[in-house]
Amino acid sequence: MRGLYGRRGFEVALRERGDVEVTGRKVRLRVVTCGVCGTDLHFLRELDEFTPMGHEISAVVEEVGPEVTRVRPGDRVICEDVSPCGGCPACKSGQSRLCRSGYNLEGQPGMSDYLVVHENLLNPFEGIDPVTASMVEPLAVAIRGVRKLNLRPLGALAVFGMGAIGLLSAAYARAMGAGRIAMVARSRGSLRNQAAEAAALALGADEVYYSGDGEGYATEMLRAGAFDAAIVAAPPSLCADAMGVVGYGGSVLAQGVTFGGNPMATLNVSEMVFEKKQLLTSLAEPAENFPLSIELIRTGRVDAGRIITHRLPMSRAGELGQLYGQDAPAIKTVILPGE
Repeated sequence: MRGLYGRRGFEVALRERGDVEVTGRKVRLRVVTCGVCGTDLHFLRELDEFTPMGHEISAVVEEVGPEVTRVRPGDRVICEDVSPCGGCPACKSGQSRLCRSGYNLEGQPGMSDYLVVHENLLNPFEGIDPVTASMVEPLAVAIRGVRKLNLRPLGALAVFGMGAIGLLSAAYARAMGAGRIAMVARSRGSLRNQAAEAAALALGADEVYYSGDGEGYATEMLRAGAFDAAIVAAPPSLCADAMGVVGYGGSVLAQGVTFGGNPMATLNVSEMVFEKKQLLTSLAEPAENFPLSIELIRTGRVDAGRIITHRLPMSRAGELGQLYGQDAPAIKTVILPGE
């Protein structure tokens, strides 16, 4: 079995992995597609050590252990990268997001020929092509973020970041009845943001702004009124700008992280208190939203495939440096291990 690992400088290595026996409730998967996540790009830009890549996985069941009951060979499945155990105190208290003893990929890169995982990680699906199916995981992450904001019907939402999570957050918010949706990216006119802006407008955004235009961009955003909520699927420093564009009682959700850049934001907490604003955070824990994500894509309510711009065989993963190490019209790339 082969698997893909990456580190700083967009250096990738396709390594042979030892076989794993299929026992108990374990399942062997043949990976069909795996999306390149923003986290993978952080690895390729910021981490010194080779790190397993990929967790946006669409696969086919190849073999099942003797105790498996949920899937059978030939089933098409989405594989989660983490799923709650269901038995710890957190899970039994209705707080599965706090579970620390759940099931995971056990260090295996999702960008592999084959994986052996616990059956609890698997979500069978039909009616979605395998490439688009790899978007179930990032859409599930977006669903969690938008839901956490409790945006009212026709509420105005600002989304900072036009990567996959930002775009899918806008798409889900539109599908769920949001009103005005504005997107914010950094550089006007870049090849990447030209592609992302077209995708944003197609997925339901009404307006696009660029922080690189200078401090006045936030004033332009506020001409049509303050926002009820904002999502920061971008560097954490933008939380300050997001807090500035939400109105009285507004909420800002921080989803963006950095592994090597500046993780700091300066916030006027006194103003937040007087204006009854709040800052929330959301770690990507998508397991609870996989079924909804699958249905939204299957029924066409969210056109998640719209953000896919490139497909690469696993043997050509070195080309990620050309797509993301410089300006290029790349939003989401999907790796195809079998090609």
